[in-house]
Amino acid sequence: MMKANQRGLLETEQLKHILLEACQRGEMAVHMTAKDMVQELIRQLKQVFKDSGS
Repeated sequence: MMKANQRGLLETEQLKHILLEACQRGEMAVHMTAKDMVQELIRQLKQVFKDSGS
């Protein structure tokens, strides 16, 4: 069984990967606020979970 700390680190790595991909696609601009970034992350996570059937 995965410890909570390990699971948290894995989730953090997944979030960083999603953010990096968004930056590379130009979806996240330099002038974005933290709120904008969180909203974009939520949008992408919803899509990830929808695609994975979760």
